[in-house]
Amino acid sequence: MRWIGVLLGLGSAAAASAMVRRQEVPAPAPVTAPVTAPTTAQAAVGATDATARATPRPRSVVFYLIDTCRADRMSVNGHTRPTTPFLEKLAARGARFSRCFSQAPWTKPSMSSILTSCYPSVTGMYRLLDQLDSSFVTLPEAFREAGWYTAGFSCNPLMGRLSNYAQGFRRFVEATTIIPNGDPIGFASGSARRMNDHALPWIAAPREWPYFLYLHSVDPHEEYEPAPEYLALFGDPAGEAEYRRQWQALIDAKTVKVANHCTKEHFEAAGVPIEPFVKYGLDLYDADIRANDDEIERVVAALEAKGDFDDTIMVITADHGEEFMEHGGTSHAFTLWNELIHVPLIVIAPGLIPPGVVIDTPVQSLDIYPTLCELAGIAAPEGLQGASLAHLLRGEEHDGRRVFAENHEVSGGDQYFFSQGNTLSVIEGAWKLILNLKSSYNRPRPRRELYRLDRDFDERDDLAESMPEMADRLEDLVLDWWARNRARHEGVAVDELSVEQLQNVDPETLERLRQLGYIK
Repeated sequence: MRWIGVLLGLGSAAAASAMVRRQEVPAPAPVTAPVTAPTTAQAAVGATDATARATPRPRSVVFYLIDTCRADRMSVNGHTRPTTPFLEKLAARGARFSRCFSQAPWTKPSMSSILTSCYPSVTGMYRLLDQLDSSFVTLPEAFREAGWYTAGFSCNPLMGRLSNYAQGFRRFVEATTIIPNGDPIGFASGSARRMNDHALPWIAAPREWPYFLYLHSVDPHEEYEPAPEYLALFGDPAGEAEYRRQWQALIDAKTVKVANHCTKEHFEAAGVPIEPFVKYGLDLYDADIRANDDEIERVVAALEAKGDFDDTIMVITADHGEEFMEHGGTSHAFTLWNELIHVPLIVIAPGLIPPGVVIDTPVQSLDIYPTLCELAGIAAPEGLQGASLAHLLRGEEHDGRRVFAENHEVSGGDQYFFSQGNTLSVIEGAWKLILNLKSSYNRPRPRRELYRLDRDFDERDDLAESMPEMADRLEDLVLDWWARNRARHEGVAVDELSVEQLQNVDPETLERLRQLGYIK
């Protein structure tokens, strides 16, 4: 039964300017790309040829993803608890994006966007056992083709061969090798430490240069079971036994047993009080983030001990967040509120990215791929939907790009999921529209929700009814985006889409798509 859990992986208008803040550091230096990686052994670590060493070596890339880590529970992003003291120091050596958003609220579709820089409605990756079409050029594949050695270590089996997400890696260590049974639910806590048992020797060993190294931990993923020394930093370990009893009572109260997505009705059926359960759960969650922070520090220490960190581009981000009843539910994978799609993004490259940069412009996860290509000096493949963020690191003005996210029903997956509904969202400047084409299980929502994030980032004050013209404009915009993505996925012109090629669309949406000229 544990393998079921393994498969899931349950895991203002003034913004038109760059909005780059600096924290008592010099003005940004220009971001210039290093030389493209040579394909000869001269670039290898330990090369002795004087001519080769006279040329600055290309940068390696270390991409660290913390599964299920929402940005607002990290002290590097302003959380009042010291959950990420090391990342605070690390971010001060480079750039932090305070408003990065993932493209989906669970691992499968979100990782497809990170790896391909295409939206889930283009990749089609939102069912549990989907395989990424090999025609997409993945991020590690682009670096491998440019001469980088590519290696990956993952604690979530959805990031690996199960999804064809290992495409492009010369070496990939699966979750089944790192954590017991590869189970990211039952063995999430402590995963980063176990992963380091494999990754740190790899970093320390002599090897080809440059390399692209991908690291994927799942410490903050449920079931939230941090080591006692970490829990003691944020909560009372004596409460653990009662919390586990209540956790099991909630699972027993549900028909779908995988993961612990709960609504008010589940708490009532299980006789579990919501407020103390959520409070203790957040204690555990914060403790897991802190444990992961310590393990990231070990990775950086290993790079510095090897003498590689100053020649490395390092990225720290997450695939999605987690909800703790802010809008009536727990876990993830069901909605597009900020607790589920607002993720951390930190980029460090000594000598290339100036220290202490904080960028408040909204950006999205699929922008990371083209950004890394530009910073490393390699050509980005054609067809990427993201845009490089290097211009923001140079302090240039923002180009006003919008941020999109989506979540879609998992067809034929009722044994694993409650009904997820169909939801689209767009962020434009300070405004965010959520379009609920179909509400998720036990979570009835209005068709449209409109929020002004500069005043209401927690999305409590829905302005859709009081500002219908704004909601209409953003609805047309997000439907235009979605229709074009669906057409690209189906390989047809956008005005040749058929009803059959649009998934679970309600009559009102079909009519709006007809008015926009997108349905035959």
